[in-house]
Amino acid sequence: MNTAMTLWRTDGRDLVPRNVRTPKAIAEHAAQLSKRERRQIVAAFEAEHYEMGLNFLWLRTVTALKRELATVGLGLLGEMLGRVGVNEDDDVEDLLTARDAIRLAEELGVITPTEALRLRHTHEIVTHFNQLAIGEDDGEEMDDSEAIASLKACVKAVLAKPRVEVAKKFVEFREALESESFASDEDRIDHLLSSPYFFLKLTIGILMNSAKNSTGAKLEHCLANTNVVIPRLWPKLQEAERWQVGRTYAEVYSEGKKTSASGLKQALMKVQGFDFVPENLRSDTFVKAAEAILRAHDGMNNFYNEPSPTRSLAQLGTSIPIPALPACMSALLSVVLGNEYGASWVASSIASDILLGLGRDRWRYYLNQVLPTDSRILNKLASDTGDQPLSQWMVAVEKYNLADLQIKDLQVSMLVKAAAAKKAIDARKSAAKLLRQYYGKK
Repeated sequence: MNTAMTLWRTDGRDLVPRNVRTPKAIAEHAAQLSKRERRQIVAAFEAEHYEMGLNFLWLRTVTALKRELATVGLGLLGEMLGRVGVNEDDDVEDLLTARDAIRLAEELGVITPTEALRLRHTHEIVTHFNQLAIGEDDGEEMDDSEAIASLKACVKAVLAKPRVEVAKKFVEFREALESESFASDEDRIDHLLSSPYFFLKLTIGILMNSAKNSTGAKLEHCLANTNVVIPRLWPKLQEAERWQVGRTYAEVYSEGKKTSASGLKQALMKVQGFDFVPENLRSDTFVKAAEAILRAHDGMNNFYNEPSPTRSLAQLGTSIPIPALPACMSALLSVVLGNEYGASWVASSIASDILLGLGRDRWRYYLNQVLPTDSRILNKLASDTGDQPLSQWMVAVEKYNLADLQIKDLQVSMLVKAAAAKKAIDARKSAAKLLRQYYGKK
């Protein structure tokens, strides 16, 4: 019987004992910080300069997390994020926002779901207090319990580990795809077929990134495995991943990479997949516009910075190409749903107008082909740290008449129907179940 892959996890060691509660005692476990840095953080906390101390701590935490994620390859990280044009020479600081780093670290098993939840909450706290304008912070000071909880979350999830090791099993799997050619009856492919969708999506990302950026023997193995893996995975792939394969072929063909184009062409011919090759690269313009929105959404002062890139996407028109629809819908819904502190009124108004102009076929496509694996939006809806995103989702379901659409996935259908009926608890449960299905968790 096939053994499905499971998410790679850290070893679960509790490097910060539960009874450690003071800033000094917690900071002593931050192995990735120098003694001077630990003293500075402790001094800030003891002087009750919590915002200053937490800002410094958060910067060090995110930098350490990004540095470790970079070891798996920036090209692959770009594929996992749905970014175009990412290569190994890019700067990981520019590629990943703090939210991106937390999400990828959780998906790759670098941190646990609980650690990710606490880091996201810390990010929200840091962002909230940084965005308070001068004169608006009366009575809005960070208290000691928030600061200490955030300190412990950062140290326990990241800084207490001498090296936040990306799981060996992941590294071995990626290296195998690029260093050896699988047989058609390879057991690892059988295991992959019975695994959560996350692993199928990740495998496509690895192969497409390698097809664009590798040379020599690594490229030969990649293309050989693409021709073995794609025909086996194709019936299970959502259209978003099928378009990813087609878009990669279009890119390497236009760039004159004959070997890559030939190998991908063979794979597409085996599955009659040329319907998923865009006629031009117009979709990349939309994808890059969506990326700009998400960078603003995940960054500091997001309410102020979101309108400009959202307006830029609106200027491209409401006829969003299908290959770019997953990225654009995720970006637009992120702006409309907002975060636990609310949403940018200007940006959400622009995004709502774009969504209102979409045809029923586009919404049906998103709900059936994209939302079941759109972890960004599902995390917003499943989160219990704030009701804003879920409340706005219920508004969106009514505004765009989503409950009238034919939805194939049972959990997505339940999510939409619960939102239409204003049953927030049921909607949140459905979103959480979709996330668990995507990652293969019980």
